[in-house]
Amino acid sequence: WILLYAYTLQIFLDFSGYTDIAIGLARMVGIRLPENFNQPYLRPNLTQFWNNWHMTLTQWFRAYLFNPLTRALRSRQFPIWSVILFTQLATMTLIGLWHGVTVNFVIWGLWHGLGLFVHNRWQDAFRARVAEWTTTPIRQNALNALGVFLTFHYVALSWVWFVLPTPALSLQFFARLFGT
Repeated sequence: WILLYAYTLQIFLDFSGYTDIAIGLARMVGIRLPENFNQPYLRPNLTQFWNNWHMTLTQWFRAYLFNPLTRALRSRQFPIWSVILFTQLATMTLIGLWHGVTVNFVIWGLWHGLGLFVHNRWQDAFRARVAEWTTTPIRQNALNALGVFLTFHYVALSWVWFVLPTPALSLQFFARLFGT
């Protein structure tokens, strides 16, 4: 678990740090680049995580793949859940392949695509109940803290697929994490 948490911190600091260097260098020559990371590990769900992690990449895929593909499939009268599932899996799988053409990056993309789909379906199904339950600031803060905890760990576990070169090694690491 220490290695998992350390890598989770390392990958954020690497990506965010490289981006900050690029932003700084660009400003030195008069170019303004957008921020690319906005406290992603403190987000209470996977959708917000992806809206704040590697934002330029996420926005590009949303604008040029996810949104057009979603519109095209919705116009063909597919059930909305199937459109969401397909477009989220396709988008995140391509983001995985953008990082590298390996089975592990495909699994990493599918992991996030499934997570986004589950979050979307859960949010739609329980929105009213959550609103009824979170009537006090304490309950709202408790739900937010639980969301941050669950999202952080879901993302942290995904980095296993990202950093290790083969599915076999990833599965071995998961077995060690969970004591099996």
